[in-house]
Amino acid sequence: MFKKNAVSLCVFLLGEILLNIYNMENRGTFGSRFGAIAAIAGSAVGLGNIWKFPYVAGENGGAAFLLIYIGITLLISIPVLLSEFIIGRRGQSNAFRSFINVAPHRGWAVIGILELLGAIFVLSFYCVIAGWSLEYIVQSCAGGFKGMTQQVMDERFNSFVASGYRPVFWMVIFLLLNGIVLVMGVTKGIERCSKFMIPALFCILVMLAGVNLWQPGFKEGAAFILEPDWSAVTGQTIIKALGQSFFSLSIGMAAMITYGSYIRRQESLVSVSVIVSLATVLMAVLAGLAIFPSVFTYHVPVTSGPDLVFKTLPPLFAELPGGRVISILFFILLFFAALTTSLSIMESLVAFFTEELKIKRISALGIGLGIVIVCSTLCALSQMPDSPITVAGMSLFDWTDTFSSNYILPIAGLGCVVLVGWFVPRTVVEHEITSSGKYYFWLFRFILFMMRFVCPLVILFMFINGLVN
Repeated sequence: MFKKNAVSLCVFLLGEILLNIYNMENRGTFGSRFGAIAAIAGSAVGLGNIWKFPYVAGENGGAAFLLIYIGITLLISIPVLLSEFIIGRRGQSNAFRSFINVAPHRGWAVIGILELLGAIFVLSFYCVIAGWSLEYIVQSCAGGFKGMTQQVMDERFNSFVASGYRPVFWMVIFLLLNGIVLVMGVTKGIERCSKFMIPALFCILVMLAGVNLWQPGFKEGAAFILEPDWSAVTGQTIIKALGQSFFSLSIGMAAMITYGSYIRRQESLVSVSVIVSLATVLMAVLAGLAIFPSVFTYHVPVTSGPDLVFKTLPPLFAELPGGRVISILFFILLFFAALTTSLSIMESLVAFFTEELKIKRISALGIGLGIVIVCSTLCALSQMPDSPITVAGMSLFDWTDTFSSNYILPIAGLGCVVLVGWFVPRTVVEHEITSSGKYYFWLFRFILFMMRFVCPLVILFMFINGLVN
């Protein structure tokens, strides 16, 4: 009976995919308010919250970093996010064409090209890490972490990354899963997937945080993420909080401009921006509560860095009651978070190739997947011992991460906020923010002030700091 049902399900899904390929439209739109928020929140809530935030917070004072991160998100990132939404919804096209439609002076299209380059750079290393989550789901199901020492876990992870072919295999699987969703289109693919995955993400995080209530280190872990230690704050902490906020909200990588073009005219861009931003903060806090109690229970340094999720946590989870289930849930969570974000970034490439090359969506998807598979394969292989695939003394994997975070994202974000703040007519900006007068927004002048003066200066400072370092 089980085999019969499984076969029937596979046949149904295959038929659904083929039907959507046949009926595929080049441009879609979000079908509902919840669907739009779920998809955009899915783009924002990704590895930046689950993988990156805990270790960056651990290195920069815990709750102090969190409060700075929240402040920057509310005051800087939301106006920049709004700028990208305005460009996308006003331009009604891909990230490149939207700049031309909003500002006919062709020079602004350079920012659109930069955003698309940012999408490729981010996906190049992002999909490799996402592939790691699939490997760890399989290992968790097999009970592979029980009784492992930290040294053995380090050796296993290093061996996996250095093997080359295994990370490439899982990265390709991950991208093919992206393709299955994207081939269904915006409404039936991205929106439907996000409506399921975002609530599932929240439930898994709450469950994992709840399990930690009975751990001896819960009080210390909660205090670390909720009670600020201002003595650990430096100038670099603020810079990292700004970079973390941009990375978490998918700013500067074409995704939010593309999604902005799918938001219906009657939707409030301000409310969508605020809800999505608060969702990323909530998920980051829950991720901290799901991770740090185990870290404090087993006396692991909170400054374990990027290794925290893939080297430090698996053997810790294995020691807990029901450790295998907890480990499986955690890496499924990581996979869901990676998938919802990668879908948005991949969609920006698909929209670009579809509209600029005047080709079918399925062909554009094939081109986008091909480019990312090649770039991600090179990134994965660059981590092999003595790999010649290096740039500026770094592996290609590390270089794409560093270059996109320090250069592409801040420059693209700066371009968007300067364009909307200074060059798009004020009446147009007000028209988009208020949805043609449907929503009276009393903070409009404040947001415009932030777009014109504060955000550009802060982002410029971030960029200069990146150059200096």
